[in-house]
Amino acid sequence: HQIEGVVADYGITLGHCIGVINTFFTKLGIKKLRFKPAYNPYTEPSMEIFSYHEGLGKWVEIGNSGMFRPEMLLPMGLPEGVNCIGFGLSLERPTMIKYKIDNIRDLVGHKVNLEMVKRNPICRIDKSGTGEERRLQVLNRRWANIESKLSCIQKQMEVMGISTATAHGMAADSSDGNLMDVVIKVHPDKPPYSLQLLLNVLKKRFKVAASTHTHSSVKSAGSLVLSSDESRITADVKITLIYSNVTRPTMIVKNAQIQGEENIVRYLARILDSRGGGNLYESLDSKVVAQIDNILDRLTDASKHSVSTLIPGILTKSKYLAGNRVTIADILAYSLCKQAAVSNSSIKDWSKRVEDAIAKM
Repeated sequence: HQIEGVVADYGITLGHCIGVINTFFTKLGIKKLRFKPAYNPYTEPSMEIFSYHEGLGKWVEIGNSGMFRPEMLLPMGLPEGVNCIGFGLSLERPTMIKYKIDNIRDLVGHKVNLEMVKRNPICRIDKSGTGEERRLQVLNRRWANIESKLSCIQKQMEVMGISTATAHGMAADSSDGNLMDVVIKVHPDKPPYSLQLLLNVLKKRFKVAASTHTHSSVKSAGSLVLSSDESRITADVKITLIYSNVTRPTMIVKNAQIQGEENIVRYLARILDSRGGGNLYESLDSKVVAQIDNILDRLTDASKHSVSTLIPGILTKSKYLAGNRVTIADILAYSLCKQAAVSNSSIKDWSKRVEDAIAKM
């Protein structure tokens, strides 16, 4: 018997494959592992997995693994930059190693000692999270599977010469469509509240599909959840927020990475500027833009001290951080204040003005 698994993610490597397999067997109590280069027709590089059998006194093969070849992934309709690791693990041999069984006939077949089966405990893998969290994870996986299938159907229609954009009444010109499919990874402790404000403005000018997911590297999601009723098939702008164990907010777009919430805000503001989106950044006077950039740069470290001293100091002189109108400087600062729980009377009044101004755009 064989246990098969596939993991797909942006930037996933052979090191992740080794880590997943090592963690899997460690949770089963099997810690002596070796990986040996091998050949498989569908994966490159490939590895055989060995574990030491104490009873037999030798290393035995317990599985095979590797990175899926690029030509294998093409028909699957996965986004660019997504890699896949795959593995096939033995069922009987790891069981023999764990329970120190030397002969497979003692484990499978008519000679099995039923008393041994009753005597040995069930091997369980601990599950983390509450029941509600696990149900949400199941729903997220189902939704991701549905979106993947719809994306594959769209690609098949395009191959057949059927324009899905025309079919849904979208604009024929999609020159910037590829620039508007973004994945944003953030740590759960630092929810990007700036996205919530910008999403409200984006939805008034584009068809926006937004979703939120939690990566297995963290125990729970952050407090901010982005969502929309728009399908990814018909959307002009697609934003996927992933809570992951990252040190800085990271946006992935067209295989490029943009790091820092201040730079993510800049990027989304440029998308809005392409549709006359509220004059939040580069469509403003050059002096104001320079002032905005200066504030964004000073807020880069996002420390509580920096936020609690810089923002109130500027607000004593003007209604907003870069003058008398709301800009992306206010949007970023708004997010950092909520993350750091910085709040006083002037911050509260200014936050309310920012929310009201964004709502009117």
